Amino acid sequence: EPDFPGGKRMCLGRTDLPLSPVGRMRAAMAGAYLRDAGISAVFSSPLRRTAGTAAHIGAPVSTDAGFAEADYGVWDGLTFEEIRRDYPALYERRGDDPSILPPGAESFASRVARFSAALSRALAASDGDIAVVTHASITKSFLGKVLGLPPARSAALELPYGGVTALECGERLSVVSVGAAPRPALDEALCAEFWACAELPENIRAHCAAVAALAGELCLALNAAGQQLDAELTRSCALLHDIARPYPEHASVGGAWLETLGYPREGAIVRRHMALRFDGAVDEAAVVFIADKLLRGDTRTSIAGRYEASRKKCLTPEALAAHAARLCEALAVRDAINDICGKEVIQ
Repeated sequence: EPDFPGGKRMCLGRTDLPLSPVGRMRAAMAGAYLRDAGISAVFSSPLRRTAGTAAHIGAPVSTDAGFAEADYGVWDGLTFEEIRRDYPALYERRGDDPSILPPGAESFASRVARFSAALSRALAASDGDIAVVTHASITKSFLGKVLGLPPARSAALELPYGGVTALECGERLSVVSVGAAPRPALDEALCAEFWACAELPENIRAHCAAVAALAGELCLALNAAGQQLDAELTRSCALLHDIARPYPEHASVGGAWLETLGYPREGAIVRRHMALRFDGAVDEAAVVFIADKLLRGDTRTSIAGRYEASRKKCLTPEALAAHAARLCEALAVRDAINDICGKEVIQ
């Protein structure tokens, strides 16, 4: 998934964009999946978004220009707004028939020929299972050849960002699956990869690790008192609650990232770690919320200490009122947890 300038999607062929933060996380997910598959070698397009993805797989990487994306001619690098404006008739025709190409674009035959040649080189240079990190359009064109599909039908194949298509090489190539989206468990190792993908500074990583440790302790105490909290879900959400900390509205951004990546439960909890909207139910979201409030950086503190420090930053009556509401919510969660445990596990 590329980092589109200004967030505006474009016709992307040879235009060389880096991965977005979510794109890097998708790459980490695909890498975790493929490492488990025992990949012996990786072959990649030389473009930055594919090279960045290939680096996550953990096997030796070779680049081959034959795996680069199709060239979209005069449209390559234009936003779809610009294309609709400057080529309205052609844009409409291509919407009905994706086999129609923009002026100067690489032909389907050329794409298939160079991809096939690159794949032959990769297979000849390796033993065992390999991974090819490439792009949607050229992959669809090649799959069209293997499956015997015309260009319009091959262009309609679903290939999500970070998706894995499996081919088997016997007497001839056969397609095992198309565009499967890996969804590995959010264990500690993958969460740490997500931190790196989001370029989190070390102090935020240390805070997330401390929140996860405290949330784990609270889960143990609550489950011993008869609750049935998912400790693994709580831990992964605590590790990732500040995944988008460098961004404005980081709770919403981080939650949206996780939902986009296929982790809706985790995304919903991360969205609520700043403002829980507590209804009296002590669930995984409440544990992550209160564990976050009991830490300043990676140092444990009391709720009173945490909110006394943050109150100094409130410079308007509105900010003070919001701060007071957050403090009341934190105290309500504390009291509910202490009542369930029958003792003061939180001061």
